Amino acid sequence: MAEAPNRDNTRVLNDVQINNALGAFLVFFGLVVLASIFFTDTGIGKLTNLGAGVIIGGIGAAMMYKAYRLRGRR
Repeated sequence: MAEAPNRDNTRVLNDVQINNALGAFLVFFGLVVLASIFFTDTGIGKLTNLGAGVIIGGIGAAMMYKAYRLRGRR
């Protein structure tokens, strides 16, 4: 019976690491997409890059926030 909490802690730690790594990647990728606004010629292209960068970065930030909350609960 003593193994169950240990497995649960291991699973939570694994989830934290995965969410943190994927979140950091998505935030970085969102910033790259936002930086591409300056190299786009058309207005619709700039708006598209803005929307995509904000959405991708927001998803990554939410994943990192979720990892932060899970880490505190462990």
